[in-house]
Amino acid sequence: SFWFHNRLGGDRGAIEGPGSGNVIFGEGMVTAQINSGTDSLRGVWTALNHPIRDCSSLDFTAIFPPQIKPEFQGRVTGLRVHIHDGQGQFQVILQNGESSHCPPQVTKWTSATVALTGGAQELFLSLPLDLGEIGHLNWQVMGNAGNFVVVDRVELIVEIPQFDLPHRAFLWSYAMLLANWDSDSGFTRDSAYFTANEFDNVSASGMQAAAAVMAWRLGFISEASATEIVVKTSQALLALPRCHGVWPHFIKDGQIISGTEWSSIDSVIALIALIEARQALDLNTIQVTEVLTGIDWPALILGNGSISHGFVTDCSERLEDKDGGVTGGWHDFGTESWLVNWAYAAATGNVANFDHTPPTFNGSGFIDELGWLLAPPPCDRWGTNWHTYRQQAVNRQLDYYQKHSDYGGPPRLFGLSAAEVPDLSIVASSQIYQAFGVGGEIPPNDGSTLLGYPVIIPHYAAMVASLQPTQTMAFWQWLETKRLFTALNNTESLMITTDEQIVWNALKGSWNLSLQTLGWGRLLAGSDHPLYQSLWDVALLRQGYIWMRGPTCKSYFPIITR
Repeated sequence: SFWFHNRLGGDRGAIEGPGSGNVIFGEGMVTAQINSGTDSLRGVWTALNHPIRDCSSLDFTAIFPPQIKPEFQGRVTGLRVHIHDGQGQFQVILQNGESSHCPPQVTKWTSATVALTGGAQELFLSLPLDLGEIGHLNWQVMGNAGNFVVVDRVELIVEIPQFDLPHRAFLWSYAMLLANWDSDSGFTRDSAYFTANEFDNVSASGMQAAAAVMAWRLGFISEASATEIVVKTSQALLALPRCHGVWPHFIKDGQIISGTEWSSIDSVIALIALIEARQALDLNTIQVTEVLTGIDWPALILGNGSISHGFVTDCSERLEDKDGGVTGGWHDFGTESWLVNWAYAAATGNVANFDHTPPTFNGSGFIDELGWLLAPPPCDRWGTNWHTYRQQAVNRQLDYYQKHSDYGGPPRLFGLSAAEVPDLSIVASSQIYQAFGVGGEIPPNDGSTLLGYPVIIPHYAAMVASLQPTQTMAFWQWLETKRLFTALNNTESLMITTDEQIVWNALKGSWNLSLQTLGWGRLLAGSDHPLYQSLWDVALLRQGYIWMRGPTCKSYFPIITR
């Protein structure tokens, strides 16, 4: 089936001209052919930044969002087109605007025509350095009946400042996350494939604010830019409707999307991230803390004593009530249960019932690390030494593929965490998102049964970069060498087939990008972690955290003079 999306997070489609012809989107290649007529054309348009109907563009003179400081910006200097075969004339056109959604459409640059000589050709096209905003790239074959082109790949050639891998990984990840933020509404879209306000993610919006603070403290954006992002995100989230005090997980135009839930964990993540971000910027936190304390916590407590996942779309019942409210909830061991109970403790001085003994339910990597993007890992009051547990968990992840011929190294490729599958075309729509994991209470899910090959989820490696910097950087260098992670490309998931072909999903999903960004940020911030400091500075969060922490456990907070 036709896949509308491209590797940059935009969409694509066929260009039709006079006469008849076809555009065939095949596996790894696209064929445009002219079947009848003279002076005809066929080709493909591809949006460079979100779907074409979003009317966004990519600034070829500064490829990252404008909040990124000029000294860190890259620029597009050329194009490279890999042609597998063809006859006729070939041309590339760069345009901005679009006649149906965002007129007027303006042609910014047109290449010279290139003769297709049959067989493989690699075209390098140098670009002017003052093109500015480009919305979409068109390529086309021109000529008469029988002319065609088979295009393997089109690449943007980018010049970027040189700095070390951890800073590069943070900046590129953060730039992709920030590109998903809408400055008008203040919300963060769920992925780059959506238009603004079409399908926004509440927890990712909160993490967007936290990431802005980290980017500011690392010097990539100004304090003014960080403040604008955090303030607009705050205004957007505070205006949301609530169900028993809980925010929706997904929204469209500021309202819950039908069929989705009012989510306790996503509300807690967004609230804690937003409180910490505001505190780091010396912004008042009262309105946001009042949302946390205003949650109807008794309504969330299930018959088994755990905290509910939330409420159904119409707010008529809890998600678990279909089972009588005595099963489910945030009961399993892991940082999701820990986070919602931290918020509960902060608001009420109580904690709910949840499991304090490893393993997690399925060994999904993000469950081990999520909480410690927002708080230092403690020894908690139930005897879990999270420092020790995290190291054990990452060692399990590293060892899982140690005997795999493709993943065993060097470098060792590792990471099983929740993500979309690498190849969406071979699964049902209900199977696209998978809780990949090394196993816990249930057996491992490495993708082999569903996909035929095991998978790798890179965001987990970023989340443990502070625990395993050498292994993570070797893995990330491999991603860059294979062009799976670039200034404009992300890898949500990948798998290597028996013929050593790398199959990868280029999704720029805001949630996993936030985990990736803050994971690298934690490595770079070291002891000067702005979110950890904010936790200690906000009485509500501090009191809840101390309540969760064991009486003999010490967590050392950075002392920062500003």
